[in-house]
Amino acid sequence: MPMRWAIVGCGDIANKRVAPAMVEDPNSELVALFSNTPERAEEMRERFGAQRAYSDLDTLLADTQIDAVYIASPHPRHLHETAACAAAGKHVLCEKPMAVTTDECEQMIAACDGAGVALAIAYYRRWYPKARAIKRLLEEGAIGAPIRARIRVGGRWNPAREDWKHWRVTAQSGGGALMDVGSHRLDLICYWLGKPTRAAGLMSRLVMDFEVPDTETLVCEMDSGVHLTCECQWNMRLGSDEMEIHGTDGSIIATPFDGPELVLRTVEGERAIETEPKDANVHLPLVASFASRVGACEPPEFDGVDGMQASRIIGAAIRSHAGGRREEA
Repeated sequence: MPMRWAIVGCGDIANKRVAPAMVEDPNSELVALFSNTPERAEEMRERFGAQRAYSDLDTLLADTQIDAVYIASPHPRHLHETAACAAAGKHVLCEKPMAVTTDECEQMIAACDGAGVALAIAYYRRWYPKARAIKRLLEEGAIGAPIRARIRVGGRWNPAREDWKHWRVTAQSGGGALMDVGSHRLDLICYWLGKPTRAAGLMSRLVMDFEVPDTETLVCEMDSGVHLTCECQWNMRLGSDEMEIHGTDGSIIATPFDGPELVLRTVEGERAIETEPKDANVHLPLVASFASRVGACEPPEFDGVDGMQASRIIGAAIRSHAGGRREEA
């Protein structure tokens, strides 16, 4: 029997990736949509052939023909909606970043654990063949002992006030590019190199007139001892997507990370690592993995604790900037 899904939040990601993934995956069935704007839910219901559209969350969660909920709403709503889903006995696959604060992440984990339902966070880049290849290279010792990692990501983004995405550059969002696009790359670092221990951050608004920082820099020490530096910005016309891991015997260069390039550099020279292309719909492997594993009463491949690690780094960096000191992650 396929996993019977509802989607909470009918924005771009739900329309362009999540719903199409559920329609394509043979182990999934899209049953219902929820939006605070009824017209959006009804429009998606018609487009993707779902059975029902809701504008009241409690009514959706009372639907006994729903097994799991994909939460595609803005992250300030994630804690409340995850807790409500857990209380109703629904499994949860939640958009990133996991929540506004680490404390909220921990409450989400506790709610799902207490209800005996699965929780995972939609860091879909973990399913890129390129990401899996980097994991294999590290496990094989291709660069010796990892010692340093570097992320640089961002561009120029300044949504108009009438743009529905403008909330992402207001104080409500809890952060700027680091919270938004940086969280994806931080999650990958945790996937490859383990949990964080402590971090320090600097956050400034140098160019833009929105409420969140447009320039963010952090340093983080991983539990393995690896030093991470991460630079994020929303004020540069020339964007960047740089990812590097350096070890005692070589380096892995995955720049741009969203591109196909993957290079291994050692004392013997440099060689390109061939990988399969990522899926046309990058959410499909994420949804398919959750549906097959949780549907078989297995834990998700990556759970809520995994999904919280990027938020731990970001939270420590924010606290460090506010207090002028390094913070435990």
